[in-house]
Amino acid sequence: MLGYLFGFNARISRVPFVLCIFTLVAGLVLLAYGVTGTTPGSGRTDVLLIQAAGSGPMQIAFFAALAVSFMLQSMRVRDIGWDPVCVMVGWVVLIVIDRVIAGRHPEWAINPQITGTLIGGLINAALMLALLVWPSGHSDATSPLPRDQSGTVGDVRRNSSTPAAATNRIARIANGEFGGRAK
Repeated sequence: MLGYLFGFNARISRVPFVLCIFTLVAGLVLLAYGVTGTTPGSGRTDVLLIQAAGSGPMQIAFFAALAVSFMLQSMRVRDIGWDPVCVMVGWVVLIVIDRVIAGRHPEWAINPQITGTLIGGLINAALMLALLVWPSGHSDATSPLPRDQSGTVGDVRRNSSTPAAATNRIARIANGEFGGRAK
């Protein structure tokens, strides 16, 4: 149940992911300008945005956008073929560690307003870029049919004497031949 709530068991491809993120950001920007009552061209936007951050609708919208963004990223990670439980937890841990390092060593922070290091920012940007451009993995619906002992898949005969390259690599790794020469 929680897997579907957080998006761990759902998939979203690249184009819908980009459109959803764009819509989410545009909605937050429109809400911020609606709460502040200013247009993007005015010179006092930064002061008004800081004041708007304390308002109830902006705080609710921020946490809702954070949850929706987390769900969208989890679905995209699942679509790529990675395990979203491991990737998303690792990503959150990276962000927390980066903030702690920048807080304890302010000279490593990007600047006083941004509480993160350059390394953390580059890793975060690389992960977001991977979500935006990485091709979709194979879905569970298109997984190959299991083979019986004779090497047949349905009505199609397959040559079982020459295993695939990936199967050969997995067999070598399972036999302890990873990273070295066979003895």
